[in-house]
Amino acid sequence: MLDLLLLLLLAGFATTLLAGIMLTIFKKQIAFNDRVNMYFGEHFKKQKEDLLKDVNKKSIKMSINTYWNKGTEILNKRVSKAERKKLDVLLRDAGYPFKSAVDFRLFQIVLSAGLSLPILFFLLPGSDNKMLTWVMVFTMALLGFRFPVFYLGKKKTARIKAINVAMPDFFDTVNLLLEAGMGLDLALVEVSKKIKGPLADEFFQTLEDMKLGKSRREAFYELRKRVPSDSFQSVITSLIQADQLGIGMAKVLSNLTVRIREQRREAAREQAMKAPVKMLFPMVFFIFPSLFIVILGPLAITLITKGLGG
Repeated sequence: MLDLLLLLLLAGFATTLLAGIMLTIFKKQIAFNDRVNMYFGEHFKKQKEDLLKDVNKKSIKMSINTYWNKGTEILNKRVSKAERKKLDVLLRDAGYPFKSAVDFRLFQIVLSAGLSLPILFFLLPGSDNKMLTWVMVFTMALLGFRFPVFYLGKKKTARIKAINVAMPDFFDTVNLLLEAGMGLDLALVEVSKKIKGPLADEFFQTLEDMKLGKSRREAFYELRKRVPSDSFQSVITSLIQADQLGIGMAKVLSNLTVRIREQRREAAREQAMKAPVKMLFPMVFFIFPSLFIVILGPLAITLITKGLGG
């Protein structure tokens, strides 16, 4: 027993002596590390936490992409060519907010399921009125399925409006470059780089088609199909005809910009003429009742309380 106690005391003394020697040798390095941790420890800790967050986000994104790709593979076999063509037209008019028609259809299904399944699993078992709950389930499923189509329609309207607004300045700048001696293709490239927006993106796509071997006429025909704007389609038709007949593009664009601005002025006048008709219904249903209550209300109260002789 005494020998064991002596061994323990000897081991403790040796450990303490070794620790003291190591602290003496590495004293400067330990002090340096303490100062680094004091001033930069929070930064390194935050950097490590950000790195872990990025890794988690990437893993979640990879898992979502994996399941999404599986869903598109399954749905790709079930979407017919006619349906795919119809969805491609909707996506093209909206500026392709989704990669493909299959991705759009899968998004519709996921949104529809995400809105209807919680009601089905959580509200239906404890609901007293099953019929009303089923109506809610089908309504939310239909709403989730149709809302992306409504979204594409809004995107299409906003895109056409942005193209119509950008056309006068865009073609004016192209006309200036043509008058300065630049070719049409190079002028379109330069103006598309300077003026950002859906109109520039469409011309970039047209120029890429021409680089891949299409003629200017074919590329402009495709451009006219992609943009469902009447004024823009008339401009592109005029450019195609001028290219076929060999007419100077500068003169054609000069006349076209004047016509575009006239069309915009006429559209503004038309909207101004429609304003009184649009204001009629809010005035009848919201403003006039309030005025009648304020003006005729005291008279009605007096007649009710005191009668005609009051």
